[in-house]
Amino acid sequence: MKKIIPNAITSLNLLSGCLALVFVFKDDFMTAAYFLLFAVLFDFCDGLFARILHAYSKLGLELDSLADLISFGVVPAAMLHRVLVKSNDDLLSIPIFGILIYGFPFMIAVFSALRLAKFNIDERQHEMFLGLPTPANAIFIVATVIAASKYQFIHDILYNEISIVILTIAMSALMICELPMFSLKVKFNETGKQILEKNITQIIFLVISLIFIILLGFAGISLSIILYILISTIKTILKNKTNKL
Repeated sequence: MKKIIPNAITSLNLLSGCLALVFVFKDDFMTAAYFLLFAVLFDFCDGLFARILHAYSKLGLELDSLADLISFGVVPAAMLHRVLVKSNDDLLSIPIFGILIYGFPFMIAVFSALRLAKFNIDERQHEMFLGLPTPANAIFIVATVIAASKYQFIHDILYNEISIVILTIAMSALMICELPMFSLKVKFNETGKQILEKNITQIIFLVISLIFIILLGFAGISLSIILYILISTIKTILKNKTNKL
């Protein structure tokens, strides 16, 4: 019975993703964004309850990946697709080229599937991630699209077919690259000083991200994901230099 609880929460993640997708195709990006945030919350809680209840299962692992593919793969891909359509619907008049361009954002869904499959079989990703996690990728894309409705300069950059293609390629590459990225799981089973020392990266990131979000809203969320990538990159560079010494 304990295993039902995490799986039920994972199912709510999937349901939230499906509802987000409905609103994406209605061009109601704000409502879609809120449902995506619900999906992120449920994605965090299913793992939390699985650890608390010691209710791990192969079914739960597979269900989690399937839910994440919809919520964090298909939803952001569909949103970029809609942005592309809204930015230049004349491309459809060019038969093959138009179809290829309009379908290109769905490469996000394809590479999200590869990222999730890789995570499931990669034994190195227990304490950290290799490549950008799919929730972080989805949050960045959706938050950036919402921010474009508030900031004209973001709108001018994003609502362009070249920008969409570049963004799709960049985010797809980040998801499957071998760049180590730190986990946000805070370690509490230590003394007070050890908790601070072992979680200093997470604490710094969360504090700065909170400031970004308070000051800038959804644009602050996008900046937080960029910060996450930068901190992970800097940590990797410093670690490699230390190892060489």
